[in-house]
Amino acid sequence: MYMNETISTILKRRSIRAYKPDRVDDESLELVLEAGRYAPSAMNQQPWHFTVVRDPALLEKLETSCKTVFLESDVEALREIARRDDFSVFYRAPALIIVTGDSTALAPRYDCTLAMQNMMLAAASLGIGSCWMHSIMMLHSTEKGKEVFKELGISFPEKHVPYAAAVFGYSAMPLPEPEPRKPGTVTIIDQDRADSHSA
Repeated sequence: MYMNETISTILKRRSIRAYKPDRVDDESLELVLEAGRYAPSAMNQQPWHFTVVRDPALLEKLETSCKTVFLESDVEALREIARRDDFSVFYRAPALIIVTGDSTALAPRYDCTLAMQNMMLAAASLGIGSCWMHSIMMLHSTEKGKEVFKELGISFPEKHVPYAAAVFGYSAMPLPEPEPRKPGTVTIIDQDRADSHSA
């Protein structure tokens, strides 16, 4: 099978859950953000805004609030994880990127998610790890959570809502092996219906 650099990066990318304290250099961070800005968006509205949090004290306060969301969740698995003494919501990563989108745009949730995927792949190509942080969206979805963002001085443009978030940093662990891919997730419908098949 032919393998180019882009496909190789996609297949090698993993969610990283242990980070070195080293700060991601400014040049690499800008490249990651630029990749996000070049994501596709519905009708090219580009409804996104990227908020980068690198202040360790602010990350710690935000993490504490996210952990509270886990502890108060209806999902037992989240409550169980949050009770662990060694649990770190952000896995001690040195940077968090939140992608907010104009809620009045045509498809902001998908646009922002595509932008984040671009950034995670760009990061992987530069040797930078990342991990999706749904806890940010969970926190902001509550009135209490919205107040937390205000209290911490993390503001977003008017009518913007967080639709994607991830931590970034240099991995403190070897890349994990990929989990087996689920079978039966592809259906190909060709011009000759007799050739149509699932894989």
